[in-house]
Amino acid sequence: MVSVLAWRLPSASTWMKDPCVFLVSHHLIMRALVLLMLTAASLAAATAPHPRVFFPTAAEAPLKQRIHADPLAKQLHAAAILLANSCLKDRTVRYEIPDGKRLLAESRRAIKCVLLTAYACRMTGEPRYLERCILELDAACALKDWNPSHFLDVAEMATAVAIGYDWLYPQLSPAQRQRYETALRTHALAAIAKRNDGWWHGPTNNWSQVCSGGLMLAADALRDVDPDLSKMMLAHCRDLTTQCERFYQPEGAYPEGPNYWHYGTTYHVLAMALMERDESLKLAPIWPSTSHFLLHATGPSGMPFNYADANPGQADCSPAQSWLATRTRDPLAITAVRALLTRRYATTESHLPNDRFLPLTLLWLPAPAPAAPSPPLNASFQGEQSLAFFRSSWTADALWLGIKGGTPAASHGHMDCGAFVLDWAGTRWFHDLGSDNYNLPGYFGGQRFSYFRLQNLSHNTLVIGNLLQSPKAKPCPLTPIQMRNSAATTTIDLTDACRGQCQQATRMVDFDATARQIIFTDHVLAPAGPVRWQAVTDAKVTLADHVATLERDGHRLVLTCSNPALAWITNDANPPTKTEKPNPNMKILSITAPATADLTLSIRLRAE
Repeated sequence: MVSVLAWRLPSASTWMKDPCVFLVSHHLIMRALVLLMLTAASLAAATAPHPRVFFPTAAEAPLKQRIHADPLAKQLHAAAILLANSCLKDRTVRYEIPDGKRLLAESRRAIKCVLLTAYACRMTGEPRYLERCILELDAACALKDWNPSHFLDVAEMATAVAIGYDWLYPQLSPAQRQRYETALRTHALAAIAKRNDGWWHGPTNNWSQVCSGGLMLAADALRDVDPDLSKMMLAHCRDLTTQCERFYQPEGAYPEGPNYWHYGTTYHVLAMALMERDESLKLAPIWPSTSHFLLHATGPSGMPFNYADANPGQADCSPAQSWLATRTRDPLAITAVRALLTRRYATTESHLPNDRFLPLTLLWLPAPAPAAPSPPLNASFQGEQSLAFFRSSWTADALWLGIKGGTPAASHGHMDCGAFVLDWAGTRWFHDLGSDNYNLPGYFGGQRFSYFRLQNLSHNTLVIGNLLQSPKAKPCPLTPIQMRNSAATTTIDLTDACRGQCQQATRMVDFDATARQIIFTDHVLAPAGPVRWQAVTDAKVTLADHVATLERDGHRLVLTCSNPALAWITNDANPPTKTEKPNPNMKILSITAPATADLTLSIRLRAE
């Protein structure tokens, strides 16, 4: 007992000098020390023994049976072992902040190495994986701090250390356990006190989910050795995680886009999985809905609608998707997850996805579901960033359109109200260029909308008088999808996004799946200047007055303006400054109507 107290006292002194608003006051810490002396014999029995986080010892044998019986589980396991082998050759984490702000790449390096090598150690028993994981944990815990000035770095590094500590606990020496416990206490939980802004302490955006999930893992790791401290942090994180459910309301769309959905929701799910272990967890109805959102938001090209600060690319499949599909038993979600994972990991060793959470995706992999009914071809999702999706079929060569209302004022928002992306014949034809460099001056401040990629000037929407959309626009709503003649239709009210530029602006979409035809009808009252319809493409473009023809791989899109007096043009899509990201091979196809008191601009798009 004396040795335990000697180890604890420096920590208590630290808390007394640097109290944290989230954790415990001086009297609670002293009370915890007294309780530790009085109840040391019973503490181990108060919580489940390690390993207990997501992968208890009792789960090993069933997982091995699953890998033997399920070809997809076998495929993911083989990929995890290959990635673990690559970690054996990799360096350990270092205190490197190349952009002067973020240690985040090192935190994610630690997660990847720790989860993969700890998983491989548990599943194979080979000492080389244990040795490599301990090297990584030692390197992470030897860092002077985990960069609390950018707290995501702390949360992700805490995730790595907490999971490694838990998964390998029986093989660790007492000195190693103490080293990792001390790092989780000082570099993670105590580091909160070094942050005075606290803007992410409430349900703000993905930061709230990531920081809450990472700190919850750190607190859970310390439950046996620091029960009072752990209890208060766990309670706070449970509450914050529950509050963050509002991001998905009312119908499942995530305001920061599908890419950030994976990031924020993965940490949200880590927290919910911990909560489920300790208490009954009743999932809100929003969780099946958000799985359906991801399904509809991904086009036949395999690319999601990358609105907000997200870059184009193939869709991810995160452990959040696996856990939600397994937990909700939703056949559509299960089928989508398994199909996506089968595609992503049907590759060679040199082209495996760089997935730091792959072991969790495998641990939560849903079993095959009975044949699910085909999902609807069209779906809309209301919310801060309202969206609608249309497709001609669920085949890989379908015509697909994603379009949004929303607001630039949302977290990571762009001036993309009314913007769309489009897939046809298995590829993307009209693009969202994605985010720019987060380290550009004022990117998350007053200069945000001075950058080309964030303006409506670079998005597939309307531009009135060459002016920017209002950065503080109220969310632009869209109507529920209805059938109009043979087409599915929705209308977006863009008036607030175009405030000061017109009296009213609406964009109506009619999507005819049978004819493979889309009609955009934009109605603008009293525009302050010419009204430009534009879209970004990398296809070959041929212009003939009011008709534009796009071609790729033997397929065509033909765009026809209802006003034959107007003519299409193309311009390059490069930004005005060299500090911004270039957009090679991209061009902006546009047609401009002169201002009239009551202007209607109609564009028919036909897929051939």
